[in-house]
Amino acid sequence: MWHGDCSDPYSVNCPYLCVLVGVPMTRKTLVVLAVIAAAFCYTAPAKADNIHLCDINQYTSCNAGSVIPIFTGTTQAWVFGKSYNNLGTLTLNIAVLTPQSGAGGNFSSNTNLWQVLLGTAFQNFPNFASTASQELGATGIVAGSFNATSFTVGAWTGTNSLGQLVNLPGNMTVGQIFIAYLTDSSGNLIAVSPWSSSLIFVPESSSLTLLGIGLLGLGGLVCRRFVGN
Repeated sequence: MWHGDCSDPYSVNCPYLCVLVGVPMTRKTLVVLAVIAAAFCYTAPAKADNIHLCDINQYTSCNAGSVIPIFTGTTQAWVFGKSYNNLGTLTLNIAVLTPQSGAGGNFSSNTNLWQVLLGTAFQNFPNFASTASQELGATGIVAGSFNATSFTVGAWTGTNSLGQLVNLPGNMTVGQIFIAYLTDSSGNLIAVSPWSSSLIFVPESSSLTLLGIGLLGLGGLVCRRFVGN
């Protein structure tokens, strides 16, 4: 239903391991390269990603493979998408999903997000299973449910090439997910940002960098051991 119409020119891909013709690679060498490749994956900068909620800048929309990590210090985001001029004045809203360890949140496997936020189950996406999966993959948090709230940004003014500014909450907690959506004057759901262009607040990037450095160091020790053998 939702189609990305742009790409991230600054995306960083994890390196592939290759075996060149005529250059045999021992198992030990492959192990060392695998460790180094994993380290690069952890130290790569987070990629920022029809509507797109992004954290790059007002003129660069984005498209990631899954929910986009944001860190402490991220106070603004931008939303890109169709103008929908034929539908009159639309309202831009941001859904905020806060993970709960138990089943006490209002968004769970037994509820529909849009029923919770808008009073009508306009569609199934995002369902609880996919939301919990995105949460687990980005933060490692196993969510039993989510506390779903939303706030209104204002009249929709964004386009596919010019983003509308969104001020993010100043008291974000780890694991909070932010999804952009549009409603018409009757409160009907018009558009929702896909996972590839929604945001999640994750642990500090410095901790991931330290993990990457640790993996690089481990790779060096393994390499030294192999060379010694």
